[in-house]
Amino acid sequence: MQTMIKPSRQAKMRESELTSQPTVNTSVGNLLGKAWKRLGSLTWDELSCRGSQEINKRLDFARYRMGDGFDGFEMARESREAHYFFPPAGVPKLIAEMQKRFPAEAEQTITYAERICQHRFDLLGYEGIDYGQKIDWHLDAVHGKRAPGKPWYQIQYLDYGTVGDSKVTWELNRHQHLPTLAKAYRLTGTRQFAEELFRQWFDWMNDNPYPIGINWASSLEVAFRSLAWLHMWQLLEGSEVVPSKFPDSLHRALAVSARHIERYLSTYFSPNTHLLGEGVGLFFIGTLLPNFANSRRWQTEGWKIVLHEAARQVRPDGMHFEQSVYYHIYALDFFMHSRILASQNSLPIPPGLDEAIEKMLEFLAALAQAGDPPRIGDDDGGRVFAPRRNRAEHLGDPLATGAVMYQREDFKALASGAAREETLWLLGVEGLQQFDSLPTERANPKSAGFQHSGIYVMADSAPVRAQLVVDAGPQGFPPVTDMPML
Repeated sequence: MQTMIKPSRQAKMRESELTSQPTVNTSVGNLLGKAWKRLGSLTWDELSCRGSQEINKRLDFARYRMGDGFDGFEMARESREAHYFFPPAGVPKLIAEMQKRFPAEAEQTITYAERICQHRFDLLGYEGIDYGQKIDWHLDAVHGKRAPGKPWYQIQYLDYGTVGDSKVTWELNRHQHLPTLAKAYRLTGTRQFAEELFRQWFDWMNDNPYPIGINWASSLEVAFRSLAWLHMWQLLEGSEVVPSKFPDSLHRALAVSARHIERYLSTYFSPNTHLLGEGVGLFFIGTLLPNFANSRRWQTEGWKIVLHEAARQVRPDGMHFEQSVYYHIYALDFFMHSRILASQNSLPIPPGLDEAIEKMLEFLAALAQAGDPPRIGDDDGGRVFAPRRNRAEHLGDPLATGAVMYQREDFKALASGAAREETLWLLGVEGLQQFDSLPTERANPKSAGFQHSGIYVMADSAPVRAQLVVDAGPQGFPPVTDMPML
């Protein structure tokens, strides 16, 4: 049983719109004055960063006009090993465990894959959106609007009249449905699923040449797509259904993506989960594509961003600084995935990162004592691992994996004592065995106060397990220049 009291406050995005948009009667002089004031407030680092990005945008388009395919990447002189959450050779064992432990999820995967083959997608709460015989990757099919085929920096992606809802278009182009097709193939051996996957992938590559189109307009979206491609590839590498030209094509597409993310980081545009997600994408590509000369730099820069953001975005009491339970879990996923991948590749893990992750899990646990955590704050519906797991009943998912990572029986209990499919793919069969070995006794709920976040939980178990959550949190978050290292 959950009850939540939340003092009235304006939505952050709406407040920003009201305060940032000039009125119709604003004079040109006032606008110029505001622009000059804004320019004068920029630090040298921000001015340099924004200036170089503007120059690079135009240089990239000039290269495209000259016929440069952006695929001439220098190869590394020395090779190094790269390890994903699981080795390709271990996929059959993981699939067998999935069928055994998560039969409902396996069946859902196959059902959804069949719909994907029909080009019907569930996007941001819209179900069964029909994209027709040939997918238009630039189309918001919900509202029937198509983004223009311009250089990405010229596309006004917030202009509904021009592009529709860009988030619908971007959700499709995150390609998080491609791992679903890969898993469906592994679960059934049906070649149709793999053939559809590669057909869509090559079709996307043909329709989205860099740097043209809305699907390059957000570095975060490029990062999400890259993570999906990497996961899909790890599921299929070594399989007989993989076209001979695919591995090299994929690697070079990922290199183009890493180059784009690195050049157009959201350091001063959206220094929150956007920047964090971009750092995660850069870290994953740099770690898992060691054959390129720039891979080590991508890995180092991405890892640095992850560590900086863990120190900056997590308040001392464990809540994410955006004051949203959804974004708290969203950021927690990014941190946990990166930490596990770093460990797989023998990178040193700063104690501060583990402290931040465990505090975030403890905060989530405190909100889950009487059932699903309350959905305080805004929510854009996306998830890092499985986009369909974005409802209230899925908010406790990280607790299952966190129980294994930190050997916390309380996390296991508050995850309803049940492992999640995500834990299998992140930590393997051994991770599930460790989860099973933890005690399952659920402690009585306890009241808790999170002073820095202004979140207070009053909990009891009599006459029923219940809690009252009070949100009296602050607005805003630290400036981007406050970038400590763990």
